[in-house]
Formats: sequence, C-alpha cells, structure tokens
Amino acid sequence: MQEYYTFSKFLKEKYKEKVWKVSIDAGFECPNRNEKSGRGGCIFCRMDSFSKCQSEYNINIYDQIREGIELGRERLGIEKYIIYFQASTNTNAPVEILKELYEKAIDFDGVVGLSIATRPDCLENDVVSLINELAHKVDVWVELGLQSAHNKTLELLNRGHSFEDYAVAVEKLSKLPVRICTHIMLGLPGENRQDVLHTAKILAHSPIHEVKLHPLLVLKDTILAKMYEQKKFKSLELEEYASLACDFIEQLPANMVIQRLTAESPHDILLAPLWTKNKHAVINSIRQEFKNRQTYQGFFLNTPSN
Repeated sequence: MQEYYTFSKFLKEKYKEKVWKVSIDAGFECPNRNEKSGRGGCIFCRMDSFSKCQSEYNINIYDQIREGIELGRERLGIEKYIIYFQASTNTNAPVEILKELYEKAIDFDGVVGLSIATRPDCLENDVVSLINELAHKVDVWVELGLQSAHNKTLELLNRGHSFEDYAVAVEKLSKLPVRICTHIMLGLPGENRQDVLHTAKILAHSPIHEVKLHPLLVLKDTILAKMYEQKKFKSLELEEYASLACDFIEQLPANMVIQRLTAESPHDILLAPLWTKNKHAVINSIRQEFKNRQTYQGFFLNTPSN
C-alpha cells in the first residue's frame, strides 16, 4: 500500500504520462514585505532563498519557460508541462499585467496547466475572475501559503494575515474549477503535536485538494535566525519531522494530494535544520516512519478519539 498520495501519481493518472512543473520567477513583490505595508515580512523569509528578481516584472518569462520546456523534452522526453509562478506573491499586480503574464505562459506548446503561488490576502475579486477565465483554457492550481491554522502562530510569524483570511480565500476559490493547494510548515515556534494535528484536521475537512508540507527553515540574516541563535526555539531533528509529517498525513483524506514533503534553500544561507540538504533522506525517513507505524494517509481520519 502506498503511504501517501503523491503528486507524481496524481499527474500520471490525470494526464496518462509524465508531466513536469516548470518553475518561473516573474518578479512579483510580496505585499507583506514592501515599504508601503511597513510590516517587514515573515520572520523566516529571505527573498534570495527563492527569488532571483529584486524588482517588478523584469525577468523575461518567455526565456524561462522556453528553457524549462526544452530541458524537459531533451533530457527526459517530457511533452506536457505545468507552468508554475513560484517566487513571491504571484497575484500581487494589476489584473491587466497578470492576464498578460499568465496568457503568455499558457501559450507554449505542451502546456496543460498553470500553477499560481500566492497569499490568502492577495486574491481580489477581479483576480479571482481572471483565474476562473484561465481555468476554462487550461488546468489551474492556486497555491496558498498558510503555514498554520493558529492565529497566535501567524502573528508570531508576522504573516500579515489571519486564518480567517485564508478561509475566505478558500471559499472564493472553491467555487471555481481550480485545484487548491495549501502550504504548511512543521516545527513552528510555540507549536506542539496537538497544534499540528489541529491544523491537519482543519484542512482535512476543507474543500482544498492538495497540501505542501515542509519543515521550518532557519535562514541567516532573518528575525527567525536571531530567535534560533538566542535559543528561543529548537529546530526539529529529522526523526521528529518525519514523525510530525506522518501525524499530519494520517489525518488527511486519501484523495488529498501531497505535493511536497520537504524544502530546500541555498546551502550558504541555511542555519538549520541541516538535514534538509538531503531531500531523498527526508522522504525516505517519512516513508520508513509510515512502515514502522503500519499506517498510511487517512489512517486516523475517522477515529473520533484521536
């Protein structure tokens, strides 16, 4: 029995062949970090950990997409692609600009899907209407950064939005023919196993389709790094993370796709946990934990005493 429902399995079932996600950086800004908001951004965030761009819309997405598709075709023989607007907040622009960028992306031969990473508080009605329009041309995913269902944690992280903002965003998107993917971090300061289980149960009974899990990364020159160095919280060990990831996935419906189970950052800015440098070891540890428990995704979903 497969321990959890992988994204690769879902894509193979849906498209009957291998599909590759081409990640691009369109130069978007995060509204939680800009000078107008004055909020300073999330305490764990460093833009250079995921974005090559420091100013608005100045990277040629044509070149990024073309290079990604050519690489997939030449090296792996892949013919179908999902274009992933990954870096920063990819709905944080006037809708006219979004429409131009998204339509450029889906115009390439072989593109079957569009994935848009954004924040729960950055989905205005005109953007939602645009996403609905695009969803009638290609398959669309919207990825929402949540991290935790606990407002106390979101405040500590300086997320700049509440769980209620996330719930409103999900409600809007659930009315569209799109797939909703929620990002969650494990090992957050102040959270224990029961807090993690609470977040898992909330997602399990919501209209989302997919989840991305990863450990909290401590990056140099962040507020979180100062907290870590002052021993205000402890980074998870690999065994602890594997255990929490299994706890989380055991609560989710069997048909909810697990898009991701770990995360990486440039090694020169990573303080902890250092075991995240080995992606395969992380995934293998989670799989082994499931085998040791003899459980699987959804195992505790219908257990009221859990």
